[in-house]
Order: sequence, then structure tokens, then C-alpha cells
Amino acid sequence: MRRLLPLLGVLALGCSSLGLSPRPSEIGGVTMAQDTFVAPQAVLRVRWSRPLVLKTAFFAYNPQEFATAAVSPDGQTVFVGSSAKVLYALRYRDGEVLWQHQLTGGLASEPLYVPAGEVSNEPLLLVGDDDGTLSALSPKTGEVRWTAQLSGPIRTQPTVAGGLVYTTTTSGRIYAHKLGTGKWVWQYERETPDGFAIRGGSGALVTGGHVYVGFPDGYLGCLQADNGEVRWTRQLSGNATRFTDVDSTPVLVGDTLYVSCFASGVYALDVKDGSTRWRYDLDAAGPLAADPAGERIYAASSTQGLVALDRKGRLLWQQSPSKQGEISAPLIWGRYVLFNAVSSGLLIVDGQSGELIQAFNPGQGASARPTASARDVYLLSNVGVFFALTQG
Repeated sequence: MRRLLPLLGVLALGCSSLGLSPRPSEIGGVTMAQDTFVAPQAVLRVRWSRPLVLKTAFFAYNPQEFATAAVSPDGQTVFVGSSAKVLYALRYRDGEVLWQHQLTGGLASEPLYVPAGEVSNEPLLLVGDDDGTLSALSPKTGEVRWTAQLSGPIRTQPTVAGGLVYTTTTSGRIYAHKLGTGKWVWQYERETPDGFAIRGGSGALVTGGHVYVGFPDGYLGCLQADNGEVRWTRQLSGNATRFTDVDSTPVLVGDTLYVSCFASGVYALDVKDGSTRWRYDLDAAGPLAADPAGERIYAASSTQGLVALDRKGRLLWQQSPSKQGEISAPLIWGRYVLFNAVSSGLLIVDGQSGELIQAFNPGQGASARPTASARDVYLLSNVGVFFALTQG
């Protein structure tokens, strides 16, 4: 017998503020997931919520927000933006605005908190926007330390290694800048294919003096980290002529590189030369994650939901709730895997069994990957309301 979903909480933002009357499927003015069933014990509840987008955006047709929050190492501050071109620093316990910074473009990526170290005497917050501006800010005040202008929207989190910042854009380019000053060091680009492409992009994985990154033309590249020299490239899209994007940030476990291509599925590659160890045929393959031991690889698909594979590429389970549509990158959070679905919001599944544990629809779903600290989970809904969820 299936049991009804225990609701996570009720939004403080009600339909009365919009001049609407709640429908039977709404609670507190927020449409809740319907036909969703879960285990009897809730994992998370709403701690607080804060709207980040003007109310007029609530009436947009199929609105979507693609920004993922970042959390300071001490868990005290949450950094998040939206299509409204403003980056906020919020206090974790109540959502109080500590500072805000006007961006030149909308935010559809995840900021990166860089602790103070040998390159910089203070911590930095790196954020890239849809205008192609990479900004280094003070996490304490929001003051700008430096900016760099890139070609094309930035929709992935920057990567820092060896005193350099590596940033990718949707135009098929990767850039390296000095962390301390923002000075350009090198860039590499591949021709963006004509025709259809997927929104998003591949972030950079930097390890062992090399940069591994995917491109919209269906190739994965291994570059020298200090100068961008090509070590090897590997075509993953096969004979596909459209939707060839490699939009997943590569994941390394041991000497195996895991990456997905929208047109051809999930790959396990030898990190030395990019040769294929196995491929799992997954339609519309998107971002992925691997548990620390590499026992399970979780891959998102906009047509097949979330799949879990073992290290040999065998299917362990598939979680595909009805009417979920496009889903975000998965987030491994202890024993759970969390992901957002564009139509139904946050879904929490057991990482080992794939059992659906809990669901939460913040109103018209959510598109960006959730983020988490030790006890809290943060997500931005498609109507621009930011939620802090906590255990208990």
C-alpha cells in the first residue's frame, strides 16, 4: 500500500500576496507535487524561504531558474543569485541579507568559495554570469577584487587549482586566469556546432597537472593545466549531428574518468588516454556524480530520470517519477541522492536502493541542482523563491 507524501512545510509567501485564491492542490499558495508517494518518515522540513525574483516573474510562462547556491566552509553564509542579476549573501539560520552585489548578467551557475591561502591573503568568492563576466568578490562584504570578461555565458562553477581559475563558457571555450589578479593566462576553444545544443555546459576537472573538460561538439579534452596544450581529445557523440553536447563535468575515481554525452550516454574512460572501458546507453544523458568509493555512478537523463550504475556500467536502479521532465545534476548527501525536477521539485532517494524517500515541490518545480551543508539543503525554485531546508 502506498503512503501519501509528508509535506515538508508551508511557505510564508502565500497566494494572498499575489491576489490569487489557492486551488485544492495548493498549500500556502505553493503548488505541491501530486501523485507522489514516499516512505513514512520525512527527512527535511522548511527552515525559511526568501523570494529573489520580482513578483512579475511569477506570471511568466514556464519560468525556470538555473542558479545553484554555494555555502561558506563554516556553513554560516549562503551565496545565491538568479536571473534577476543580483548575488546575495544570506545568513544560514534565517535568510537575512548580509550583502548583495549587482551582476552584469543573470546567474545560471554556482559560485565557488575559495579559502585564503598562499595565492590570496583573503578568501574569494568566484562567480560567473550569463554576460560572460567572471567576478572575484570578498565573501565578507561583496566588494569586487577583480573581474574578467569571457566570451559566452558562464553556466558552470569555476575550478581552482595551482593558483589558476579555470572557467568554461557555452561558446565552447575554457579560460585560465590568475587567481590573485584575474590576469589571463591561456584559453582553448573548439568550434560550436551548428544546429541544436543543450543548455548548460561542462565544468573543468583539474587533477595531476591536467584539465579534463567537455565541449558542445561532442568531444572531451585533456589539456595541460599550466598552458592549455592539448594532450588528447576523445569524440563521444558518435554519428550524432545535433544535441552532441558533453554537458557533464568529468568525475575521476581512481584511474577511471566518468563523463556523459547527451547523444550517446555515460562513459567510463581511462584517464591516461581517454580509451573507453565501458559505455552505458542512456538517452538524453546529462550531469552525473559518483560516490567517493566509486561503487555507484548516478546519471541524470531528461527522458529516463535518474539511474544508478555500478563501476562496470551495469544498471542498479532507475528512479523516474511520472511527469518529472528535465532533471538537475544529482547531489550525493550522505546516504541520500538529491535532485531537482523541472516539474515536481526536489526528490530525495536512497542512494543504495533508489527508493523515493521524500519529495518537495516549492512551486512550479526547480531546475538547478540543490546544494547542502552538513544539516541543511538549499534550492532555488523556478519562480525564484530560495528555500532553506533542514533535518528534523
